[in-house]
Amino acid sequence: MLKSSRGLISLVGLALGLFSLAALLRDRPAPPPNFPAAATPNYESLVSALWLKALLDFDDSNGESPRPPTYHNNQFVILEASWSKAEDAHDYRRGHIPGAVHFNTDELEDGYPTWKLRPPAELQQVIGRYGITAETTVVVYSRQLIAAARVWWVLKYAGVADVRLLDGGFEYWAALGYPRETTVHTPRPVEFEAQLQPSFLATTDYVRDRVGSLRVWLADARSEAEYAGKKSGYSYLDRTGRIPSALSVGDADDAALLYRQRDGRLRPPSEILELWRRQGIVSTQDRHSFDREVIFYCGGGWRSSLAFFYAWLLGFENIRNYSDGWCGWSTDYIPDATAAGSTPGWIQRPSDNPVVSGTP
Repeated sequence: MLKSSRGLISLVGLALGLFSLAALLRDRPAPPPNFPAAATPNYESLVSALWLKALLDFDDSNGESPRPPTYHNNQFVILEASWSKAEDAHDYRRGHIPGAVHFNTDELEDGYPTWKLRPPAELQQVIGRYGITAETTVVVYSRQLIAAARVWWVLKYAGVADVRLLDGGFEYWAALGYPRETTVHTPRPVEFEAQLQPSFLATTDYVRDRVGSLRVWLADARSEAEYAGKKSGYSYLDRTGRIPSALSVGDADDAALLYRQRDGRLRPPSEILELWRRQGIVSTQDRHSFDREVIFYCGGGWRSSLAFFYAWLLGFENIRNYSDGWCGWSTDYIPDATAAGSTPGWIQRPSDNPVVSGTP
């Protein structure tokens, strides 16, 4: 009788345990059967948390675990990107994906007050300090999707061949119950040499020469208020408006929840392509090209990098990112120790570039 009671208790305990496990699994997001880019030409540039977990398992097992699909390398670096120095990267220090190195996005730009992309030679030095070569597979993620997209774009522009963006970032990784760590990893610097990809970048001169051209679409990835000239969108920028002939392609900022979903994952690229079609940017002749060259821009290259990433996934080749964006187009900054306002120490002078405001 006592044995039977213990057996019954064990069965009840097992049932309760299975019920709890089922509840846990029900509340935990399931890995997507196909990540959003599955049907796109450059789908391998977007990887799921499941893919990255397989990469870590493959590396930890010295190749005994299955090699993740599309990974044909033996060296990789995982970057967690944020706008802070390593010692101030509190989110990273509280927990990050195992092996990830913190990447300070400030190092890609020339600093206050312009925040423009550094020259190629300086970018190469920065990338090399993070242990990245032209042949390294790089997986980048961030708590801010546009920051991850920015780093992805810069690395591709600088000549790193295999750069992946983690769909959903750390939040989705953690929601799936995958491991995290608090170890601060210091990369081993290397000499970075690669062939620059100039077709990724539109300079201010390049844009100026093409404003109003019937061969180019300027795609503005800022908010409606910024596009209409109601605000600049930046605390360090006074001038408002947009580049003439630009089309609004919707706000790519994380908070707008237009280019990303609430769980942090990207929207299916087909939805973004349909958005662009509604705004007048179309491709009807060649599935690898828009009918015109598309130059994406925002305020300073972050949101436009995400829009560029979508176009890249979709296989379009005639695309550029105007990294300096509205800040670089609209305003010249003149050093002046007596200047106050929104950029102490600097006078903001309107550039000679044409601007428009209001609703088209």
